[in-house]
Amino acid sequence: MADSDPTQVPKGAPEQDVDALYGLPLDEFTPRRDALAKALRADGETDEAAWVKALKKPSAAAWLVNQLARTQASDAKRVIDSGEALRAAQDRVIAGKGDRQQLADATAEHAAAMRALLAKAPAVLDSNGKSPSDASLDRAEETLRAIPLDDEARAGFASGRLTRERQASGLGFAAGAQPAPRPAKKRQEKKAEDKKDAARKERAQTALKEAKARHRDQEKKVDELERALRSAEREAERARTVLDRARAKAAETEARVEEAEAAVKQ
Repeated sequence: MADSDPTQVPKGAPEQDVDALYGLPLDEFTPRRDALAKALRADGETDEAAWVKALKKPSAAAWLVNQLARTQASDAKRVIDSGEALRAAQDRVIAGKGDRQQLADATAEHAAAMRALLAKAPAVLDSNGKSPSDASLDRAEETLRAIPLDDEARAGFASGRLTRERQASGLGFAAGAQPAPRPAKKRQEKKAEDKKDAARKERAQTALKEAKARHRDQEKKVDELERALRSAEREAERARTVLDRARAKAAETEARVEEAEAAVKQ
């Protein structure tokens, strides 16, 4: 069965639930999709269940673009609007009704819109708290560049339901636009901060190990002292017993001495 197009939800299928799938963390997509298909099948909606089951899990780059479209509405709208303006400018040039300066201006605006949106990309974290890889950022940028002349890319981006990245190559003037510089500085700062976090975590783990070792040593000393105390208490008990016996004997001999003295006096 061919993959289902999430931008064209058939009548009867739960579009709200389908839309929610593409806003999930990437590793949750498949189990939630399968659970939705199973629920539809249990309700007797077999066609809808089959359609949902055929929804394709987004690639990492497509997922990144989807999250940007969903969370950065203003910047995403600017990308779409500038893409439409770029496409219109190209069509006018091809028809001989426009000039290349207008096309250059439209190209520059679309590049600026992409830069603004891609600047937010490093803050889009996966379920493990990691920022997108450089490869995902490159493919996300290429997908945004494809929007002016790729209807499927535009529909997927507008709905936040892309399933794969797109290629802008072979698209005429739009493909020749200069790529939007990636937020390399921010990524470098993020990497530097990640390194600092890792170093802090390593120091904390080392301190924890040392504290645990000291605690174990102290517990060992406490055990040794408790054993010594118990031994001393036993020795003291034995000494008290010997002392009591000695006192009893002393009292006994004292009584005998007194008896002997009394006999002598008599």
